[in-house]
Amino acid sequence: MKHAFTLIELLMVIALIAIVSTLAVSKMGGIREASARKVSLANQKAVERAVDAYLANGGRLNRLDSLLYAGDGGAPLIGGTEGDFDFTTESTAESHNGMYLGPSDDETARELKNSGLSPDLQRIFCLYTLNRAQAEALNTRLGLKYVMAATAYADADAMAFPSMHYNRDRAYGDGTVPNASDGLDPNASFCVATLVTNSMRFVAVNPMTDLGRTVYQACGQELMNTKNWGERYTESEVRAEVAANGGPLIAFGLGDSASIIGKSEAGLADAPYATFVQKRYYSRYILLFRIKTIGAGSVSHVLPEFAGVIDCEGNTARAAQHVIKNL
Repeated sequence: MKHAFTLIELLMVIALIAIVSTLAVSKMGGIREASARKVSLANQKAVERAVDAYLANGGRLNRLDSLLYAGDGGAPLIGGTEGDFDFTTESTAESHNGMYLGPSDDETARELKNSGLSPDLQRIFCLYTLNRAQAEALNTRLGLKYVMAATAYADADAMAFPSMHYNRDRAYGDGTVPNASDGLDPNASFCVATLVTNSMRFVAVNPMTDLGRTVYQACGQELMNTKNWGERYTESEVRAEVAANGGPLIAFGLGDSASIIGKSEAGLADAPYATFVQKRYYSRYILLFRIKTIGAGSVSHVLPEFAGVIDCEGNTARAAQHVIKNL
């Protein structure tokens, strides 16, 4: 005589199947993320080697992403005290001191389209204003004559949206009209070529934050290690530490329009991006440059140098390896 399953036994079997399925799906998701992060780490190291080789062969690193809005009339690209950090963060979520937060000032549109820099990057970044010597050194030694800066609208006069459609009759920056791919997000932002000059503000790694200080240390700068654990440094102390230990780290995105992209020798075929991050965020890799000053007064010289690469969450290669191990 065959024994039929009772209702309780069937429910138990269904529950067990559900639990096993949930664990399998969760494990698969972790495997996929770990795989994506391993590819990202390989990309990160490849970008670092390519930039080193490109500069060693006399390449000019022009038209990198500035990670700031071009804004109306140049703001927030222009402003601040020359040769100094701006550590302040505005309270409104829409601004973040002008950092790239998507294609529109309209919060609903930004939520649907693109939210710009990830929250992790926003937390480790601040602003830095170039002085004349620093701007000239970036141009002469690195070849950074123009940067690509995002603006919220296709036509600043008409305030058009979506901004991927632009007015081809208008020229910007160096006299060229940018292509649809010349952006921080080609599908949701409009970028203009902007001349690098003094009084221009750029995104910099914030040494006031713990993660920012870790990035400085990973790039060979020992900062703020004289106080006991938990003691905070003042802004003036941080400025003095950075100046005495190599100078600030300025951050630029490696977008499709960068001069290193598409080069057959000592370059990159295309601009890689990290697939583990949500597409709504800027997913390109970030190049860090140390603005180093040698000497003082009339005999001082600015020597900008390539310092390293971080991913779109602010991880150095070492930190990215640690994340992978813990997945």
